[in-house]
Order: sequence, then C-alpha cells, then structure tokens
Amino acid sequence: MHRFARPAVRSFSSSPVSQLGRGRGRKPEKKFDVEHMERFQFDDQTTIGHELFENIRTVRQYLRKTEFELPKLSAFKKEFVPPKDDQILKFKSHSYLGEGHPVERKSVLSVNVNKLNLTDAQRHKFLLLAGPRYNVDTQELVLSSEKFPYRNQNKKFVSDTLDRLLAEAKDTKDTFADIPLKLREPKKKLTFPKEWARPPKQETRDAQPSSTPSSTTVVASEQPQSQSPSQSQSQPQQ
Repeated sequence: MHRFARPAVRSFSSSPVSQLGRGRGRKPEKKFDVEHMERFQFDDQTTIGHELFENIRTVRQYLRKTEFELPKLSAFKKEFVPPKDDQILKFKSHSYLGEGHPVERKSVLSVNVNKLNLTDAQRHKFLLLAGPRYNVDTQELVLSSEKFPYRNQNKKFVSDTLDRLLAEAKDTKDTFADIPLKLREPKKKLTFPKEWARPPKQETRDAQPSSTPSSTTVVASEQPQSQSPSQSQSQPQQ
C-alpha cells in the first residue's frame, strides 16, 4: 500500500488554533471597580456630608472675594454727573439676572415734546405723526423697539426714528394744517378739600380712667362678706 503525505494546513494567525476563543468573555480589570472596593466601615462622611462641605467651601470662596477683591473695585468708581439741560433723551431697558430673557433686547425712548424747540406748526405736524405714542398727561413721546436681536440695535433704531420724525415735522412742503389734531383730555386730578380732613388724634398716655383699680378693690373687699347657700344652711338657728 502506498501512503500519500497530506499537505500541511497553513494557519492564518500567529497563535495556534487550540487557543482561539479563550478570553473572549473576560473583561479588563478596572482599578476603581466595585468588586475591588473595600467594605465601608463608617469611618468617612456620607455623600450628603461631602456635599455639605462643598457648599461650605463655595461660601467661603465668595466671602474671601468679598473681603479682599471687592475693595479693589473702588479704583474704578466714578462720581455721579447729573444730565445736562441739552440731554433730553431718556432710554430705558430691562436686565434679568441668570438666564437671558427676550425683554432684555427691548429699548424704550422717551422725550418731552416741550423741550424739542418746535414751533406751533411743527408741533402740530409732529403730534399728528406721533399718533398714540404721545402721552397727553406727561407730554412725552414714547418710542419702543424689540425687532432686533440686540439692545443697542433697538436703541439706535428708536433714535433714528425720532430723527426722521423731527426732520419730517420741520419740512415745510406740507404742514398738515388742514388736518385737525384730536388729543384726548388729560386726566384730571381731584383735589381733596382740607376742610374735610379729619383732625389728628391726640394720643395721651393718661387716657385710662382711674376708677378701674378702685372698683376692683371694692369687689375684692365685698367677696368675703358673701356667703354660699351651703354655709348659710350649716349655721345653727338661734
């Protein structure tokens, strides 16, 4: 019989076939794995205790800033300068602490119309163009805008709008003299007559009557003289 030699099987890996598949289910050991943790011996603070200490450290941090860093801001202080007579525009805006708010981008401009130095014809046309934005009670024009995403953009927009209104009011091509100006009547403030006011109350310390203590002493002195029905029955009859 002739035996034929089988060709050797070529392996495509450096490791033998018998070792394939071993270690697939093993997980890499971690240093801080739960299985390697020591048992808690109640010799340390709990999670709530560590959070409390963390809050204390945060408060102390801000206290140190208040003590040592806030006094340094005095070098940047500026004295208050009141507005001049020619500074007649007033701008108002809102700021909220914490998260942003859509109202923060809004800018409101107010100006007294009497300080714009307008003639009667110019004032008439200016009030017609202003419409309901003119407040009769305060005699101020109020313009507001929140159409732009930033506050400075809205502030610039209302300022430019006021400039366009003034330029149009001073234009003599059409004065709108034939259009009547209808303004609502200002609110009347009722004056309270002084004769109707109540006189002030005069509070005196000696307002309590002095007969109250004496009446109590009299009642106290009369109490022993009164006899109960049981006592009157126990006494022998003479």
